[in-house]
Amino acid sequence: MPERITIDIFRRTLFGSRNSRRLRRSGMVPAVVYGRGAGDLSVTISEKVFMDKVGYSTSTGIINLKMGKQSPITAIVKDVQWDFITDRPIHVDFLRVSSDQIVSIPVHVVLENIPAGVKMGGILEHLLHEIQIKVRAKDIPHQISIDVSDMEMGDSLHLSDIRLPEGATLDMDDSLVVAAVVAPTVSKAATAEETEEEAEAESSETAQKEESEQGSRED
Repeated sequence: MPERITIDIFRRTLFGSRNSRRLRRSGMVPAVVYGRGAGDLSVTISEKVFMDKVGYSTSTGIINLKMGKQSPITAIVKDVQWDFITDRPIHVDFLRVSSDQIVSIPVHVVLENIPAGVKMGGILEHLLHEIQIKVRAKDIPHQISIDVSDMEMGDSLHLSDIRLPEGATLDMDDSLVVAAVVAPTVSKAATAEETEEEAEAESSETAQKEESEQGSRED
């Protein structure tokens, strides 16, 4: 089991959008710690530390939140708000948990190996990159790896086909498709149709322009 991440947190005393902007400019990110019957705790964390230790990961397991000399708070990253322009974190929600607490959390899906259908000329489509599972906080997997080497042309892999880690259960519709191997003609046909439509539109636009120019010359 990988070593548990530790992040220093600092109590936040100033609030409001202006103070939040000042915090972010200084390299800090507003955050809140909640759950397990305790009150919400407003804190700040270092943006650099958070990105170095957590980053864009959806599943980091239990994190130790350390405030000074107090005993660490065990928590998981429940939600991160990102700036849609800079891709920097602007707010983080931490959920207090115990090691044996069941939590619902998204986990990244990794497809391993080359499908047999791809070797025959097919195209692998990865349709679901994260899945929501319920699992004990101490057993949160970093990712779920799926061997797709046996997938033939036309095969689809549903959530119900995935073998989850022991103790984990799905927390979403198991009929959803995770991946599929499709014939390249499907993609080529779609591309050809789009190209044909664009060509027709361009031809029509050119004809209208020529007609307009001819009318101007006759006038």
